[in-house]
Amino acid sequence: MKGKNTDYNFIIGLFLIIIVLLTFSFFIEEKSFFQEKKIEHNLNYKKQYNFFEKKKLKEQFFILENEVLKLKISNIGGTINEVFLKKYKSYDPIQSYHKRNLFLVKNYSLFYKMNFYDKKNGSKIDTGNILFKPILFKKDKKFTTLILMYKNLNNNNREKGNLYYIYKIGTKKQYDLNFSVKTEKFKLNNTVFINLEQNIFPLEKDKNWENSYTQLYYYSHDLDKNKLEYLSEKNSENRNINNIKWFACKQQFFTTIFHPKNELKNVHVYSKNFNSNKFLKMIRINTYLNPNKRKELNFFTRFYFGPLDFSLLRTYNNNYEDIIPFGWGFLKLINKYFFLPIFKLLENTNLNYGIIIILMTIVVKLILYPITYNQYKLSVTMKLIRPYIEKINKKFGNKNIIEKQKSIISLYKKVGINPMSGCLSAIFQIPIFYSLFKFFPTLINLRGKSFLWVEDLTSYDSILELPFFIPFYGNHISLLTLLYSIALLIYTKLSNDGKNTMSNSDNYLSSNNMDIMLYLMPFVMLLFINSYASALSLYYFISNIINIGFFFIIKKFFLDEKKILLKIKKINNN
Repeated sequence: MKGKNTDYNFIIGLFLIIIVLLTFSFFIEEKSFFQEKKIEHNLNYKKQYNFFEKKKLKEQFFILENEVLKLKISNIGGTINEVFLKKYKSYDPIQSYHKRNLFLVKNYSLFYKMNFYDKKNGSKIDTGNILFKPILFKKDKKFTTLILMYKNLNNNNREKGNLYYIYKIGTKKQYDLNFSVKTEKFKLNNTVFINLEQNIFPLEKDKNWENSYTQLYYYSHDLDKNKLEYLSEKNSENRNINNIKWFACKQQFFTTIFHPKNELKNVHVYSKNFNSNKFLKMIRINTYLNPNKRKELNFFTRFYFGPLDFSLLRTYNNNYEDIIPFGWGFLKLINKYFFLPIFKLLENTNLNYGIIIILMTIVVKLILYPITYNQYKLSVTMKLIRPYIEKINKKFGNKNIIEKQKSIISLYKKVGINPMSGCLSAIFQIPIFYSLFKFFPTLINLRGKSFLWVEDLTSYDSILELPFFIPFYGNHISLLTLLYSIALLIYTKLSNDGKNTMSNSDNYLSSNNMDIMLYLMPFVMLLFINSYASALSLYYFISNIINIGFFFIIKKFFLDEKKILLKIKKINNN
């Protein structure tokens, strides 16, 4: 019995020794910065290398995904073949429901690679042409990690160094992807070249409109100042730039952001427009790194593949949200700190987005009501003092212009009005008016949202497609734009009826020309915004309906023209 126990223990001990030796030899062979991780080898290196040289190996893909993203990564070049956004759809002109899966990257439309020279072994590496193998695919509660490795072999199939591509993605609603490139047992030359190129797909209904919002942005650091710059959205452009923190290949509602850990010192960027239906633009970025004394490459960057959502981009604390084209200067401030907070607040009601725009219009008009009231009061008062202005004109004629102007100004002061206040009110409202041109076409919250006959509030609505193209107007009829123009024409008629009283007293202003301009504006707007976002036309239409309502409410309940006229007569008699 004792002998049997001794034999049994001997066998167990021998088995454990074999396991220890195998494990030890395994880690010696794969000695690297991944020693603490479990690495699985499923391919034979010699066989893999020979097959790649003979182009007999088939391409393999590895899937990284979370709740919002799905990425397909190829073993050839280790690059991303596809980026699928799960929560969004792109416009399909063929399907009746006009929706299809949204791929921000497809069939290597995004391509990136590195080129460097290994002085130790005299080999040139082009990562775009090498075959990687997976050595780790791990998913835990927070992240999914994929590690691809390329083993650099000489002609005798002996190892000369390892190159690692490391992808790491969050498992929840994260649109960013961490990407690292590391070398092991390399002695690099001083220069590592990085090349990145993206061909950008059209995703929206109106390709021309979308193309006007598609361009390369970059955030640079110069003389202790950070600034956001961009290439032309209309023309092809080359530029050499320095001290770059990140790049963004931006479309109307989505973007690809390339954000390296360290600033890039010398960068060449190039943007080219396409006339084909397949792509909008091609953007290319070329730069280089200097590993210096480290000799090994350790490069880290973040990719962001996702929507131009202001709140989401702001969470990254890297000024990503600045690429949303809310306008320039004061217009941008109005959109970011006035319209957007109001919209976000109303969005919490979970109502239809068309209703939210209507409510937003009502809220804004109520805030601006004092200006509307003062404008109407000025219009009514100017209408009532017209006879007194004409008397002053007859009294002085054109002989004593200075005294005539003094008398008119004195009359204005007596009745308590300032004609310049009307100009100031108009000047105040102009930035608000034009800021909306940038607000609605770039608000991703409205993208794909329908209202009544409108399919997408960020694109034009069409009740009739024309068989021909009208310059400035387009080849369709937008009902919302038509309604807005009619409402604007009615409001213009009401608000300017009897308003112009200075035709004989103001040599520098032609009343008739002003009337023509005012009544021409509705037709100009009809041409100008026919292809704009239907949300914009809806806002302007409701805004003018409210203005017409204010006109009658103020006239009936707040301004008594008889009392104002009696006050004017009393002042004039004194």
